[in-house]
Amino acid sequence: MRAAFTFLHRYVGLAIAIFLALAGLSGSVIVFYQELDRALNPDLFKVPVTQSAPLSPSHLAATAEAQLPGSKVTMLSLPPRGRASEIWVIGRGNALSYNQVFADPATGKVLGKRLWGEAGVSRAALMPMLYLFHYTLKLPGVIGIWLMGIIGCLWTLDCFTAFVLTLPRAKPFWKKWKTSWSIKRGAGAYRLNVDLHRAGGLWLWGVLLVLATSGVALNLPEQVFRPLLKSVTTLSPGLHDLRPPSTAAHTPLLSFDDALRLGRQKVQGEFVPQWVFAEPEHGSIGVGYGNRGDKGMDGFGLSYLYFDDRSGKLILAQEAGKGRAADIYAGMQYQLHTGRILGWPGRILVCLTGLAVAMLSVTGIVIWLKKRAARRSKVTTRTRHQDSV
Repeated sequence: MRAAFTFLHRYVGLAIAIFLALAGLSGSVIVFYQELDRALNPDLFKVPVTQSAPLSPSHLAATAEAQLPGSKVTMLSLPPRGRASEIWVIGRGNALSYNQVFADPATGKVLGKRLWGEAGVSRAALMPMLYLFHYTLKLPGVIGIWLMGIIGCLWTLDCFTAFVLTLPRAKPFWKKWKTSWSIKRGAGAYRLNVDLHRAGGLWLWGVLLVLATSGVALNLPEQVFRPLLKSVTTLSPGLHDLRPPSTAAHTPLLSFDDALRLGRQKVQGEFVPQWVFAEPEHGSIGVGYGNRGDKGMDGFGLSYLYFDDRSGKLILAQEAGKGRAADIYAGMQYQLHTGRILGWPGRILVCLTGLAVAMLSVTGIVIWLKKRAARRSKVTTRTRHQDSV
């Protein structure tokens, strides 16, 4: 059995090592995506702080569309004072050369636009490109999403096989296992490499498993994650279950302002809207709400309400951190993957773990190369001995 686990860990690990190293390094950066993107692009994100009331979502969308012929707003943020509204657009019939727009919430003036995720190292392109690269490797279509989702599945499997291989075969169990958690001082380069690989993987095992499983959840939610979760527990239906996407022609009757109004009517207590959006393929409009600013993304994240875009009837309410245990777990995958579930300490932990993932990938490859060289040397020595007889 141990031989089977060794085989799996060796070759599954080798197959995914480079992908994990790239994902780990890029993930360590995009943990701070919002902060870095704003620091690099103050011309897009900052607006003067004024006493003027912001435009209503529908008015803001219409004002932006008037400055961008052929565009249609699908989602926009409702930011705190001093910050621009992030507006996502699609083309009305024809494809656009951009999909994200930034506008002053008080005037609707467009400050700039970009094609989110396009290749480039300009200030505007860098962070979105790294973000997209992290979970797709910038491969076309859904190829990258599927590939990295499958890598996540293999990584999950490898987490368990690697853990089993650290367990000692001889007694006393705890005394011998203790050495797997430590790095021997004064050891040679190869022993240090082995200790870093084994001990690093053990100390971070729980975090690594969370990153692996949440990566599957984010890349393959309907294909793998939710079906697996449904096979072991009861999971409330999501928007895809209640309103499967349709390509049929659809004319919404309600607006972003209606989404905001319906949200205020539905939520009892404090209501701090952060996003309004339209999803015509589901026949819905909606609102995301939570704490003001970036704090809304910490903890369990934002809550969401989805309404029928013709009747205003509530389709789905997803209240962050509430409901069935399975629903809470399913809804917190982004928070787990980014560390935001624990706020800044969690994000720093994920950043450091991303660097550790790259280290574990490199040390694993080094171990395999050393052992392969040793095996080849042994075979060569045996062959020479036989030839000399």
